[in-house]
Amino acid sequence: MIRYCGSLARGIALVAIGCALFACDARNAGSTTTSPPSSRSERVVTVARDDGRSVTPSGPKPAGFLKGQLHMHSNNSGDSRTAPERAASWYESHGYDFVVFTDHNVVTDTRDEASMLTLPGMELTQNLRRCIPDRGAPCLLHVSALFVDPAVDRWDVPPPTSLERVDLYGRAVDQARGWGALSMLNHPNFADAADIDVVMELARRGMLLMEVENRAVDSENAGRADRPSTEALWDEALSRGARIYAVATDDAHHYDDADLVRRHGETAYVGERGWVMVRGARDAGSIRRALESGDFYATTGLMLDAVEKGERRLKVRALGDGVTMEVVGRGGAVLHRVESAELAWDVPADVTGYVRVRAFDREGRKALCQPLFLE
Repeated sequence: MIRYCGSLARGIALVAIGCALFACDARNAGSTTTSPPSSRSERVVTVARDDGRSVTPSGPKPAGFLKGQLHMHSNNSGDSRTAPERAASWYESHGYDFVVFTDHNVVTDTRDEASMLTLPGMELTQNLRRCIPDRGAPCLLHVSALFVDPAVDRWDVPPPTSLERVDLYGRAVDQARGWGALSMLNHPNFADAADIDVVMELARRGMLLMEVENRAVDSENAGRADRPSTEALWDEALSRGARIYAVATDDAHHYDDADLVRRHGETAYVGERGWVMVRGARDAGSIRRALESGDFYATTGLMLDAVEKGERRLKVRALGDGVTMEVVGRGGAVLHRVESAELAWDVPADVTGYVRVRAFDREGRKALCQPLFLE
């Protein structure tokens, strides 16, 4: 997601290598310019009630899991002032085992830190003044490609041949697949970017990951009266047969400079707000295989030290107090609920489709386990 910093707070950073900003209309869909929306207000997004600061995990990093960040930015994006090496060091200091750089339309990678892997990725960024369906706001359509070959360097975004949202998103997913990368749908509710038709089409094209908890303060994860939450959107896709795994991310742009950004009256988009806990070895191949198979959970701070899925059995244990766990099934229905840090549940024979566990605590921290598919 394109964010703001310092004197750029009232506009979108125009950096040719970092961002593709189109002004297109239906009469001339093949033409592009670099004229962005002129101010933040034009984006028509509602900022959630959130102090925008880092969270405190509910417990220590559990054995057997790697702490990872799948969406973060450096000054290669044009909307951050932090060098890649410094951003990586910030995450290492917060106990991460790996991070994936996702700068706008450019591949970033650094040498691995002493105790942390840095992995190459990219946020394939398409920002248009309008697209179809037209929802009265600029179209900010972002897909991440994870585990990109650094030799790719950048994505020179071609002029759109269609203004349909599904086609624009689709070509980004296709490009990620062409590079041999994993694709991830970013912040689907940000500026009303993606709906269920988009999600289903991207899943058909091979997208496996979706940001259900992009923790930037203006991502609108909770939805509105006329728009489902990102979690409800995920459940709708699962209920229709898609196989998609939920991720939580920071979408961070500000690190050591966060307080300076706030003193200038701007929103700081910081780290340590949403991440994934992956079961695997600390190497790129093992991490990728775990993401592809759903052997991880997403968290906004609630730590789980046991996540087990059998043929028709779920077992989850959380670290911390005041925890509630729910088993969710088709249509987002809550099938089972316990006020406990431990859950063990045998799936009844008449339950079909999928089941998944959602856990949360009294501090508002949440963990989302990946679905157990029953068919």
